[in-house]
Amino acid sequence: MSVSPTSSATRSGGPGFEVRVDLLHGRLDLAGYLDRRTTHLVHDAVSTLLQSNRNHWTVDVAELTVGDHAGVRALGGAYRRAVGHGRRVTLLGASPVLRRALQRLDVDERGSQASEALSA
Repeated sequence: MSVSPTSSATRSGGPGFEVRVDLLHGRLDLAGYLDRRTTHLVHDAVSTLLQSNRNHWTVDVAELTVGDHAGVRALGGAYRRAVGHGRRVTLLGASPVLRRALQRLDVDERGSQASEALSA
């Protein structure tokens, strides 16, 4: 199953944002512009993926542009929610700048899961 919500920013003519959720494989693909107007879509996608039985998630951000601090916090919050529910997360395609921003949010070098997520 794949779910692709579109943001209100797309409908209003602003930059677009897309989330693809693959329940079968435990994967989130985030593309477009993530900012305070679209962070709720990341939260909704994580809520959806938490309904799956997949313990290892892949989050692909290679086509993502983070537009503000709210976008970075949304990614950090998604990671913490996943780990809090016993999931392991691998982050793909993050730029060095995004990796450093997530590390500053304490997404998190303390445990092996977090280290793996940020080194992928």
